[in-house]
Order: sequence, then C-alpha cells, then structure tokens
Amino acid sequence: MSMIGTPLCMPDELRPLLASRTPRGRLVPSLAHVLAELRYSRLIVIGDRVTRTAFELGLEPVLAIYDCVEMRENIECPEPPSHYRREAVSNPRSSISFEAARAIRDAIRQGANTAIQVYGEEDLLAIPAILYADTGYVVAYGQPSRGVVLVRVDSYVKRLVANLLHSFEPCSASSPGKTKE
Repeated sequence: MSMIGTPLCMPDELRPLLASRTPRGRLVPSLAHVLAELRYSRLIVIGDRVTRTAFELGLEPVLAIYDCVEMRENIECPEPPSHYRREAVSNPRSSISFEAARAIRDAIRQGANTAIQVYGEEDLLAIPAILYADTGYVVAYGQPSRGVVLVRVDSYVKRLVANLLHSFEPCSASSPGKTKE
C-alpha cells in the first residue's frame, strides 16, 4: 500500500521551514568531501547538481532524481550510466504527485539503479524517498548556495518526515502544485 495515495501540496506556511532547515541531516560542502563515506552506502540523490556530481565521482546511487533545472534555469540533464533504468514522471511545483511517489517507491523496492527525470519540480521528493527507503540508506540533496544535505535514514527521521507530510494538503485547482480536477 502506498503512503502517498493522492497528490499532496505544501502549504505556504511550511515554505520558510523547509527552505531553512536540514531535517536531521548533515550539511557538507559537496559529495566529494564525503566520498569515502558514501562509496559503500545505499545512496539516493536528488537534484541535478548532486546527481551529476555523484555520477562524476563514480558513485552508483540506487536512485537518482532530477528535473534538468537549476536555480530556475533549464540546464542539460545529468547523464546516468548506461545500465540505469530510466523513468520520467510529472510532479508539479510545491507538491508530491502520486506518480512520482509511486516511481520512487518502486525503484527503491526493486533495488536496480534507476534515474527518474521529473517534469515539473523535484524539490520535495526527498520526503517520499526518506519514507520509502530502508533504514541505513543515505539521501543526499542540494541546499542552494550552501552545499549538500546528507540524511541517514533511521526510524526517527522517518517519523519526522511522516509528521511533516501530515502537514501537507490534498492539491486543489487553486494550489501552487495544482492538478487537473
């Protein structure tokens, strides 16, 4: 059963909290600074720069999620290694779509290296990645102009993220990440 069964939108009051915090994560200047630590980790990377850097460093994340946009500018998509399974999903801005959450869940369950290109925005997809990842995974995502946040998944982090998700609302036609009604 899916933990996210309907498109969820982030309420405006959560925006400052999520923009300024690293939920139980560790901020590092770049993946290169923790390469030895990550080499044998079950790793999930989210964001174009983090994904590109992981591939350039020879890391093979179980899951890579990117949208080919950096700082609101279209960029060239990261190029996953040829053995990666590739998938594309839609995920509107400020939301978590059922389609994206399901793709993340399925990729983690299958355990095969998967790259998901998001049409829309991938910024909030660390939430379902943490929820669906097993304890011990490391989720890495970019913190613009600051570095990379590394979240080691454990039961406490999963509870924090689940509680955060409960603050989200079903998307409506007037939501920032609106869906077709």
